[in-house]
Amino acid sequence: MKFTTSFITVALASLALVSANSTNTDDSIVQRDTHESGLTHLGQRDFERKARHQQLSRAMQAEPSADDNEKRDWVSKWGKLTWYAGSQLDNPACGGSRPSDDTMAVAVKKNGGYGKCGETVHIHYGGKMVSAKIVDYCAGCEWGHFDATKGVFKKLAPLSTGVLEGIHFKLFTSD
Repeated sequence: MKFTTSFITVALASLALVSANSTNTDDSIVQRDTHESGLTHLGQRDFERKARHQQLSRAMQAEPSADDNEKRDWVSKWGKLTWYAGSQLDNPACGGSRPSDDTMAVAVKKNGGYGKCGETVHIHYGGKMVSAKIVDYCAGCEWGHFDATKGVFKKLAPLSTGVLEGIHFKLFTSD
């Protein structure tokens, strides 16, 4: 008797569930956006992620050009940050005046594929964010490695830390 009652209860619950899913044709139901970009960790809100996703979807449907990758802003969840100072700041490769220790500036690998002169980068680490401009190239840097002025580094961690591994960064490319 217990088995029959349990079986009937499970069967009715399954039937109700299948019936609810198959007869629901209400147009007012909103489908969820399942394209998770991972940007929530960087503080971007849902509606901003959705707008960005829709913008990229439209761009992908259009005829791609040779330099589309150069014009796109993008995010990386891996990176490294070190700092430089003193005479290392002399004669920045991008031209312009010598940055001071407090200037919000970084150096990147030349032709490294993750930034070039004049572009802006947002660097995130430990719940903190700093915006910096690329003003120089770094001979010892690999992909994702930023060599920053003391001003940039101190916004994220004490100088005594020396190296920050696992930074997130968002590059804002110039048009």
